[in-house]
Amino acid sequence: MKLPAIRRLPSGSWFCQLRLDGKSISITEPTEDRCRAKAMAYKSGILTARKMPHSITLGAACDQYIAEREGVLKPSAIDGYYKIRKNYLQSIMGLKLSDITARRLSLAVQKECQRVGRRGKPLSPKTIQNALMFVLGVLNENNVELDGEVTAPEVKKKLVRLPDPEQVIQAIVGSEIELPCLLACWLTLSMSEIRGLTKSQSVVGDQLYVVETVVHVRDHAAEKERREKLGDAAPKKGIYKDVREEGGKEEERPRAFNIPPYIVDLINKVEGDILVPLTVRQIERRFDKLLEAHGLRHMTFHQLRHMAASIMAMLGVQKEIAQQRGGWKTPHTMNQVYTHVFDRPRLEADAKINALFEEQIANKLLTKTAE
Repeated sequence: MKLPAIRRLPSGSWFCQLRLDGKSISITEPTEDRCRAKAMAYKSGILTARKMPHSITLGAACDQYIAEREGVLKPSAIDGYYKIRKNYLQSIMGLKLSDITARRLSLAVQKECQRVGRRGKPLSPKTIQNALMFVLGVLNENNVELDGEVTAPEVKKKLVRLPDPEQVIQAIVGSEIELPCLLACWLTLSMSEIRGLTKSQSVVGDQLYVVETVVHVRDHAAEKERREKLGDAAPKKGIYKDVREEGGKEEERPRAFNIPPYIVDLINKVEGDILVPLTVRQIERRFDKLLEAHGLRHMTFHQLRHMAASIMAMLGVQKEIAQQRGGWKTPHTMNQVYTHVFDRPRLEADAKINALFEEQIANKLLTKTAE
């Protein structure tokens, strides 16, 4: 009896995917022999897809869901799925799919809302929301219909106080990380997009194209190999690798820019094909030191993209153009997540408003006194 290829997953389980009567059947088992035996049972008709889909645990269903998408989705997306599978909603991962209810899933979400992460802070609503969306996708894939709705925590806009943009630009110019910083706050590029730029693929004349990204993801296969080799003596610290991916960070993000002459000069000074050969850690550390050296309020390198959105809002750039430049999926994402108010324009606006009210109050008092 011919079977599809049986392969080992980074988690250590064995996986096989069958196609019977137009239906896709995913099999995940702890050993290769058990995986092959179950696949043969399906092929021979001893097991049927109708009787088995809800007998596996949510965790096993998540493993199958991820395995089916490996080699299809980008490594960064798969890495995100692995993080959710390992770290979030663990209180229900051991339940069978047939035992998953809206109430149980809601209680699991509530536990995550009350839980503290590794850095001693509560998990962000966005993190919990992503975990819930992943699990709902897995349940839908396995035809599990919940008996009610499960509400994700609301993602609220945070009050972010960015340093004065003019001061940040002054600090950036002439620094050793001038190019990546200007690409972020001038052209709105993300870290992965900046690290994916090359002269050969990204620069055509005076145009800059975002056609590739470099993402820093966990190497699950290497970690599994290390555990098998060293056993309990294997370090718990994760193994990471850089992966070059085709396209922008999101589907909306493959975009083009007219390269400002100043940035053209910086690009021409770069030796080699890769525009920014530094690692994520090197860029972030040097940016932190740069801010500290100039006495500026702390911000992350990623928040240079927030600064780009905020500068466009401050300058009155048409929202559709700003959204296109930044590659944001929706106006809501651009407005609620990335756009903030700078201190100086806010203070100037406050002063103008205060002056108006104070003038009117003074006029009223003068009129009353004259009476």
